[in-house]
Amino acid sequence: MPDTRITVRRLRSGEAELYRRIRLESLRDSPSAFGSTYESALQRSPASWREQTQRSAQGPDRSTLIAFADELPIGISALYRDGVGSESGELLQVWVDPAYRGKGVAGKILDLLLLWAQENDFRRVVAVVTFENARAQSFYRKVGFVPAHSPAHESADGIVLVHELTS
Repeated sequence: MPDTRITVRRLRSGEAELYRRIRLESLRDSPSAFGSTYESALQRSPASWREQTQRSAQGPDRSTLIAFADELPIGISALYRDGVGSESGELLQVWVDPAYRGKGVAGKILDLLLLWAQENDFRRVVAVVTFENARAQSFYRKVGFVPAHSPAHESADGIVLVHELTS
């Protein structure tokens, strides 16, 4: 793996099959980490995968980033704006292939996603992490997320962490 080149880029229009493949792998590998299930994702139509890919591949309201080891997709993360004109967004779909965990891949993805967020006028990014996912909680805190202390950011699904962006 030392010769492996890790790159991260935004999902592109026309890459619905790539998106579907890595999203299904993430759901299969880490079922308790997501609100969606592998089984429900399998039921999605090709048109729904294309539409989500298109919306995440362009514009200032959604971005999905994919990490690659050489040409192999090994990680994913998305940021969706909370509504038109909102300065907040939710971090979603964060996953790295188990063979690449602990090697800085998640940090690379998140760095580029936060840079994209700043360039697109986000002021805060919220992540909901399941209560039992201590590894993810530790990662987010290490990169500047702090627990939310606002009723607007409470969740029965997990711990809500917030990252305030600077201009």
